[in-house]
Amino acid sequence: MANPTPLIDRLSAVKGVLRPERLIPALLIGLLVGVLEVALATSFASLVFRGELAPHLSRGIGMALFSATVGITVVALLTSYPAIVSGNQDAPAAILGVMAAAIVGLVAGDEARLATTVVAVALTTLAAGFFLFGLGTFRLAGLVRFLPYPVAGGFLAGTGWLLLVGGISTMSNLPFTISESPALFEPRILAYWLPGLLLGAIILGLSNRVRHYLFMPLMILAIIIGFYLVATLLGMSPAELSDAGWLLGPFPAGRLWQPLNQAELAAVEWSAIWSQLPNLLSAVIISAIALLLNATGLELAFNRDIDLNREMRATGVANLLSGAGAGFIGYAQLGMSSLSERMGAASRLVGLTAAAICGVTLLLGGMVLGFVPTIVFGSLLAYLGLSFLWEWVVEARRRLPLIDYTIVLLILAVIAAFGFLQGVAVGIIATVTMFVISYSRTSVVKHELNGANFRSRVTRGSDDRAILESIGDQAYYLQLQGFIFFGTANRLLEQVRARIRGQLTRYVVLDFHQVIGLDSTALLSFDKMRQLAREQGITLVLSGLPVTMHRQFIRGGIVEEEGVVRFAADIDRAAEWCEDQLCATVRDDAREKALARYLTSIIPGPVTERLVDYMEREEILEGDYLIRQGAEADRLFFIESGQVTAQLEMPDATPKRLETMQGGRVVGELGFYLGKQRSASVVANQPGVIYMLTQESLARIEKEDPEAAFAFHRIIVHLLGERVLHLVQAVDALQS
Repeated sequence: MANPTPLIDRLSAVKGVLRPERLIPALLIGLLVGVLEVALATSFASLVFRGELAPHLSRGIGMALFSATVGITVVALLTSYPAIVSGNQDAPAAILGVMAAAIVGLVAGDEARLATTVVAVALTTLAAGFFLFGLGTFRLAGLVRFLPYPVAGGFLAGTGWLLLVGGISTMSNLPFTISESPALFEPRILAYWLPGLLLGAIILGLSNRVRHYLFMPLMILAIIIGFYLVATLLGMSPAELSDAGWLLGPFPAGRLWQPLNQAELAAVEWSAIWSQLPNLLSAVIISAIALLLNATGLELAFNRDIDLNREMRATGVANLLSGAGAGFIGYAQLGMSSLSERMGAASRLVGLTAAAICGVTLLLGGMVLGFVPTIVFGSLLAYLGLSFLWEWVVEARRRLPLIDYTIVLLILAVIAAFGFLQGVAVGIIATVTMFVISYSRTSVVKHELNGANFRSRVTRGSDDRAILESIGDQAYYLQLQGFIFFGTANRLLEQVRARIRGQLTRYVVLDFHQVIGLDSTALLSFDKMRQLAREQGITLVLSGLPVTMHRQFIRGGIVEEEGVVRFAADIDRAAEWCEDQLCATVRDDAREKALARYLTSIIPGPVTERLVDYMEREEILEGDYLIRQGAEADRLFFIESGQVTAQLEMPDATPKRLETMQGGRVVGELGFYLGKQRSASVVANQPGVIYMLTQESLARIEKEDPEAAFAFHRIIVHLLGERVLHLVQAVDALQS
């Protein structure tokens, strides 16, 4: 039996949409968006079909309405979030206008000009559809998430400004430009837009307090009723209101859209279209960028994640279908989608209703829509614009750092003066610049250590430990992290220079194990560090370099140089080498002591010396195994001289060093006492002398000489304590 859960979920979703508190706002907003899309289609068509093409404006309006109908419908059905509303867009329409003007200059004959322009528009929209669908299919839309937060905030603030001035332009019938701004404040023009601006501010103030779903519909109804009451009191008829610019329209009557026919295709001048290929590509790329910016802005406005790749695919399909009918490029609209969300009408019904209005107008004409007052749309656009500006100019000051807030204002100013893309570009440049400056002030040093508090895994004898405790701080260790570029590398150089000036230093170890990348310009600072090492007589040890980074240093001329530069596999090997050099500076040939003398230094008295008599002395060569991993732990070893290493051995892998031990250390004591199999192997690195004690020998000591056995156990506890203390000091050094 089929699982009924998906069907139940769909029915529940449909039932939720049909609830009055969601249905009424959705239908009303859909109606308003549809009417506004008709107005936008008319204005965008006039951008393309002007001059010599002006007699064909109705054809252009039909093309724009066709793309609005198809695009809004497809996106409403396929979008990842129901509140998103698509529609024709101004940026690609402006580029189409440039293409059309160029085609008019290249093509002779009215029929050929019209056909070539229509085909150019269709090809541009189809190209945008393929490009957007490809970005979504290959999941490349997520790259926009790398957009810095201040840039997204500045984009929304700039959107708010353009919505605000767009509302003023809609109500005043004047473009909002610097040259036209004085005219906007003339008393006659002021009467057109100032009431709508005040209404937008009132709606914004009340919407923060009134949360009922009928609030916005009633506000819109009140504006329309109030408008016509005032018009009636003034004795103005609808015709007079339309002539005076108080109403939308006029819109053409009758069927507007006409598909391409064979005769028009035969009249196309293809060479004129190919000459506009740069403009065509510009329209495609700008559409992709603008869609991603709008989607990111909607994520912030909705406070939720949006599936950007799905939006790309949905918009790509919409533009492919629109292009097939010679429609304009369209994608998600930030303003209309935000209005749908803010009114609690986050439903696909909004887009479907708006598409229905555009479709009816496309087939029957839009004469009835001409009775809608411009103040309705102007006040709603003003409300949206003011809400974005309030959030990102006023409220953002309290929650954003000063630098980020300054970038938001900078982007807003550039968008207001020059346009969206210029504002976003300036914002990205400013953000990257501030990031570089801020990151340059951040140290790439994760841990700063010296040989007094950081040691290698080599467990050394008491004499060497005493040496390292005395002069170990002459080895200076810096564990680096993150990405190193010229700013952070120079800061690192100054830190090393200050250390050398302030304290006796013989070795500087730079560990790159946690460095993710190195800028080529940073090599200059490391080259200066090499020169400093040569001048001061110190050795610079570079450890943990990945192969690619090692090659960068070699290409930059930083290679191994005796007494100046040395490379090490990791910081442990680097520390071992530095310790060997420090110990060699004070060590003499007689420094090595017999095992009995060393054990007596731990537990004084003749009883300790007797222990050596119970052990078997053995000379070992480099490569000899003292312990095999997995073997029985029936003996332990004391190292009198030489060096051995405990290591993990895995099939088809390089052995992993756990600890290296020198004279005076005990090996294999844990397994010996716990009676478990050996967890690691121990192999000789150098020729030396060891003493072995078996379980049988220990049992004989405990039976024949209990006092010596007690001393033996105390020595083992002492050596284990030293080892634990060594590990604790290393961990503390890394955490400090």
